[in-house]
Amino acid sequence: MFAVLGGETGFCEWVVRLGGQATLAAPTKHGGWSGAALVYIQAQRLFEDSRKAGFRSAVEGARRDGALLAVELGGAGWIKKRGGPQAAYELTTIRPDILFATEASSAELGVPLEGLASVPVTMLVSGGCTVHGRRAFAAGAEQDRDALAAAFCVAFFEGEAPVEAAGRAVLVAAR
Repeated sequence: MFAVLGGETGFCEWVVRLGGQATLAAPTKHGGWSGAALVYIQAQRLFEDSRKAGFRSAVEGARRDGALLAVELGGAGWIKKRGGPQAAYELTTIRPDILFATEASSAELGVPLEGLASVPVTMLVSGGCTVHGRRAFAAGAEQDRDALAAAFCVAFFEGEAPVEAAGRAVLVAAR
C-alpha cells in the first residue's frame, strides 16, 4: 500500500488504475502508517507547509517502519525562493529513495540529483524522462506527471530496475 501525504489525488488515482493500493493520508502525531510500503509527498510540504513538522514526523515514522520515500519537487518557483543550494541541502537530510524533478526544478537546485536520492527521475519537457543518465522517450511531448510518477513507483515497487520502470512509466504517462 502507498501512503500519499497531502492532497495528491491524481497520484492515488493512477496507482489504483495500475492495480495498486494508495490512500491519501494526513500527518499524525505518531508518524508513519502501519503497512505503508511507499510514502509519496510533494517536497514543498516538507519545507514550506504550515504543518511541515507533522509531515516530517510522518515521513520519519514511515521510514522507520521500512517504507520507501518518493518525493516530487514540483515547480521551480519555491526552490528559487528558498535558494537552490539550501533546498538541495534540506533534501539531503530527508534522503528520498525516489526523487521526481522537472528539468527546471532540477536546474534550480544547482546540484546533481544523484547526490540527493538513490533514484533520481527527471521529467523532460520534450516528453519522457531520464534515470541514471538513461533516457526513456515518450510517444508524445505531452505527458501526465501524476501518471508518470505513479507508474514509476508501481513498477519500481514491483521489482523493475529503475530504467525499466521509467520505460513503463512514460508509456502510461504519454497522452
